[in-house]
Amino acid sequence: MESKVTKKGNFEKVVEVDVPEAELAPHFDSIYKKYQKNVKLQGFRKGKVPLSLIKKLYGDAMKGEAIEEVVQSVLREVRDQENLRLVAPAKLEDINYDPEKGLHFKAVCEVAPDIELKNYRGLSVEREVYEVDDQDVSDALNDVREQMAVMQPVETAAEDGHFVLADLQQVDATGVPIIGKKFKDRYFQIVTNNSNNKDFTEQLIGAKPGDKRRIELDSNDNSNSPNKENKKDYFEVRIKEIKSKQVPELDDGLAKDTGKFESLDELKTDLRSKLTKQAQVNARSRLRRSIIDEVLKKNSFDLPESMINNYLDVFVENAKKESKEPFDEEELRNHYRPTAVWNLKWELVKDKLREAENLSVSDEDKDVFISRLAEERDIEEKQVRKSLKDKRAQRQFEEDVIEDKVLNYLEVNAKIKDKKITRKDIEKAQKLAVK
Repeated sequence: MESKVTKKGNFEKVVEVDVPEAELAPHFDSIYKKYQKNVKLQGFRKGKVPLSLIKKLYGDAMKGEAIEEVVQSVLREVRDQENLRLVAPAKLEDINYDPEKGLHFKAVCEVAPDIELKNYRGLSVEREVYEVDDQDVSDALNDVREQMAVMQPVETAAEDGHFVLADLQQVDATGVPIIGKKFKDRYFQIVTNNSNNKDFTEQLIGAKPGDKRRIELDSNDNSNSPNKENKKDYFEVRIKEIKSKQVPELDDGLAKDTGKFESLDELKTDLRSKLTKQAQVNARSRLRRSIIDEVLKKNSFDLPESMINNYLDVFVENAKKESKEPFDEEELRNHYRPTAVWNLKWELVKDKLREAENLSVSDEDKDVFISRLAEERDIEEKQVRKSLKDKRAQRQFEEDVIEDKVLNYLEVNAKIKDKKITRKDIEKAQKLAVK
């Protein structure tokens, strides 16, 4: 077999292949034998028709099928030999078969860009360093208290902050129940400040278990019709239970109730340690994101449009499977396009850098990665290993370890400057992210 690959445009390569008849014979024989298993002819049992007779009766048709298989097989071979990264199915051209000369075909292949990395050592990046303060520990303690809170029944009148279990029946203005608008065992909190159901819950203040209340609300008519009126919705609410949330005191008893500590100081120390560890994990994650941003900025290149579209196609299909509500596909594609471009470019740069620096993954690298995962998640290593038994999880793990190896290399060879950040910096960044 002889092959020639030539460049055509920025993202296309033309593959021309000649396969002599002698090399085609094994492919033809494979097709004949596949047919032999299923061919039925009078006078022969199924699967026992002689190959010579099959060739005589069906040879030309089988060769046509065999040629299609040969073309795809040869394309895969050339792709691997030439290290072509196809981003779309190849477009076949000029397929010619001659029993004496053999097979000749040409294929136009759209490929990922062949990038040349120039600047990836000595990257200048900042590492944001956050020091856990007393307010962080206090917030974490409040979270612990909330998690350990218990709900206690209340026999007195409902107040702001109480939780109510009730049955709701929507009725018309005269009090007649509306069919299909009965809602049993609805659970909500009475909140009189900054709440979506403020208008509803305020009307339950003072109610007791067993009471019935008629609630009046502005209609949820969101239309822009010029004939829109200020309509009302009416509900009959039967109070079944009222409960209050009892949050434990901030003392040694709270620490003991966790089952791990004897004093509040021990609990605080543990929380500070965990928060510090998480801050370090977050800092490392942000640093690596900055490193990737910097290496992509210093090694700029374009992507074929089909490569981006294929990525977004998969993303949209996954979103359809996970979403219960319809959404605007085009809007989603436009929103995530920058992310798709960033991920695809990093994937190409990562592979190229791994090849350029001959970075390989050892069993020791895998063990170190597992140990770090276990420490970050505060679980035992055997639990991490157990989660990797699935083949899909194993493939993802392999990719994660490779990426970690590449990023370790970039990090070691980068010029890193520490930058202290405060709580205000984080809150500001969060607000910007929301916008």
